[in-house]
Amino acid sequence: MAELSRLEVIRLLAVIPHGEEVRWGVRLAGVDLSGLDLHGLNFAYADLRGSDLRGANLRSAWLDGAQLEGATLIDADFTAARLVGARLTNAHADGACFADAVLDEAELEAAQLAGANLRSASLQRARLARADLTAADLSHANLTRARLTSVVLSYATLTAAEMNGVELNDANLDEAIAVGVDLSQAHLLRASLINAKLPYANLREANLSEALLMGAMLDEADCSRALFRGANLSRASLNRTNFTRAVLRGAHFDPMALRASILTEASFEAGLE
Repeated sequence: MAELSRLEVIRLLAVIPHGEEVRWGVRLAGVDLSGLDLHGLNFAYADLRGSDLRGANLRSAWLDGAQLEGATLIDADFTAARLVGARLTNAHADGACFADAVLDEAELEAAQLAGANLRSASLQRARLARADLTAADLSHANLTRARLTSVVLSYATLTAAEMNGVELNDANLDEAIAVGVDLSQAHLLRASLINAKLPYANLREANLSEALLMGAMLDEADCSRALFRGANLSRASLNRTNFTRAVLRGAHFDPMALRASILTEASFEAGLE
């Protein structure tokens, strides 16, 4: 199918009602669509590689399977949009809004999402390895079984996020705010959670071996059956933290910090500070 120019897209918008299909699999690679009102339109499987959608309005748009590799999405509005299986590898989406959007199984490897709003978004089984989500808002988001290896989530908000079974090996969550986050059965090997706020978090059966948790707040978190082999918990706040049947062999911590923790059947020969 022939590619459309910016002018042709603007002409189409004048005659196509919002909520209807622009063209199935339309080719818009590299086209400047910045600032356009595209809300509610159907761009399913469209080729938007390298396109410029900076500041565009794509609220409630349909982009399932769309190709957005390397696209510029800075400050674009994807509120309540559908991007199931969309490919956003290396996309530049700093400050973009994906609140309530559906990005299940989307590919976001190495995407730039610093300061992005993903509040209540669905990212189940999405792939975000090496993505930059610095200071992003992922509160109440669903990232069940998502892959976030080596992702940057420093200063991000993950409060009440669903992250069951997520892969966060080698991730950076320094200073993240994750009150009540569900990280049960998550993989956090060698992850950095320095000064992270995780009170009331669900870390049941999570693997935090060799993780850096210096200064982290884990008050009243459920860490039962979790693995902390070789983890560094120095200066961590562990008030009423549940370590029932947790494994802390080789972990580093201040034994005084565990005085108010639940240690039923915990296994640890910790390296004390």
